[in-house]
Amino acid sequence: MKTKPVIISFLLLCLCVGCKNNTNDQDSTTVKNVKTVFPVVISSVNVRTFPGVVKVANEINLGFKTPGQISRVLVKEGDYVREGDLIAELDKKDYMLQLEGSQIQYDQLKTEVERLAILYEKENIPGNDYEKALAGLQALEVQLKANKNIVEYTTLRAPVSGYIQSVNFVKSEMVNAGTPVVTFIDISSVKVEIELPASLFLRQEEFVNYSCRTNLVPDKNIPLKFVGINKKSNSRQLYKMNLSPESSQSGLAPGMNVEVTITMNGELDSEVYTLPSKVVLKKGDTSYVWCVEDNIAKRKEVTTGGVDNSGRIIILSGISAEDEIIEAGLRVIKEGDKVHIIPEPAETNIGGLL
Repeated sequence: MKTKPVIISFLLLCLCVGCKNNTNDQDSTTVKNVKTVFPVVISSVNVRTFPGVVKVANEINLGFKTPGQISRVLVKEGDYVREGDLIAELDKKDYMLQLEGSQIQYDQLKTEVERLAILYEKENIPGNDYEKALAGLQALEVQLKANKNIVEYTTLRAPVSGYIQSVNFVKSEMVNAGTPVVTFIDISSVKVEIELPASLFLRQEEFVNYSCRTNLVPDKNIPLKFVGINKKSNSRQLYKMNLSPESSQSGLAPGMNVEVTITMNGELDSEVYTLPSKVVLKKGDTSYVWCVEDNIAKRKEVTTGGVDNSGRIIILSGISAEDEIIEAGLRVIKEGDKVHIIPEPAETNIGGLL
């Protein structure tokens, strides 16, 4: 009686194993349907577009010109201050005592020099004695001015209008001369920062015009002027380029994202291509596309060069005009997958219904 259940269990196990094997075999031979496009060849590129960000042109670290103990801080992070506004002060009692002592010495010697001048005019004292006293008075005058300056140095004022980014000290703390007490953002000028690939860094002499656009101010090109390009690339082999608005009334503010357009002269040394933006994928710092070779999916790394006026990605290297690039079905593609290219509907088969 027990033999029959054992046989049934064995048959079920064999059936499950067979189904699993059939499933694995079916997965390994699955042909995935894809749509493809061919790269569009362009012989020259007159306009390149890059994403950029608006940043503060000047970030100033403000500190006292003399050491001392902070008596008060009148600002906090995020405050807007106008040029000349008081930001912080040092305890000036000791400096005031030095100033008073210099003033007393100066006043006393000045009276003495005035008395000696009368005697000198009457030739009652040697000229050398009078000249020594006059030189001493001049030295005290210099010391008096220096002490007055030190007293003025105990106040910290905004050099231009802008915002307080950070406050580094509080009341009663000691600071040395030049130690940044606050970090100040000068909003009177901004810069636009973009990153260029090495291929364009080497052709910067061909740049002739710059402008940018922002979604916050649609349908408006904002003229830019060249500031400079870093001579050393970052870890992604990109070179930082800085531009500034030609007008102070550009409407650009720190933190805005913009689209920078560079107009160029000259022909490219080799053919380049454009592709729809959705076919160019990224993994880390690497850009790549999926190509079809003998009905097999192959991944190819490419070098991009921004976008053209229609929003297509410019491909500088990595593909040729004959490469079939997968456009639809990218999410399920893996290296070495078998694919079937879905043909485009005939012109007479509107909508591909037949």
